[in-house]
Amino acid sequence: MTPPTIEELGKAAEDITWRVMGKGSTKSAYGEWFGVDKPVHDYHIARAIRHLATAQMMLHKSVPMPDGEGEDAIDHLERAVVRALFCWAQAKKELPRI
Repeated sequence: MTPPTIEELGKAAEDITWRVMGKGSTKSAYGEWFGVDKPVHDYHIARAIRHLATAQMMLHKSVPMPDGEGEDAIDHLERAVVRALFCWAQAKKELPRI
């Protein structure tokens, strides 16, 4: 496999963010993550870790894929990317830890 270029990774992050944020989920609609979720770094980090762990278990075939929400490993990986970006944005804005 040829490693992806920096441009390919950047474009993927952009596409993933638009897709995940535009789609929402059964728990939150478009944009609700900004106002509904707790404004703390730990919250988004914990959610990203949970999505990564779920994706890993699905890829190892130790849990069903798709899950009860109809999401597969790729969906969980994409949600982890967005959660990591939320935490990055909070850290860049130097939001206080509550």
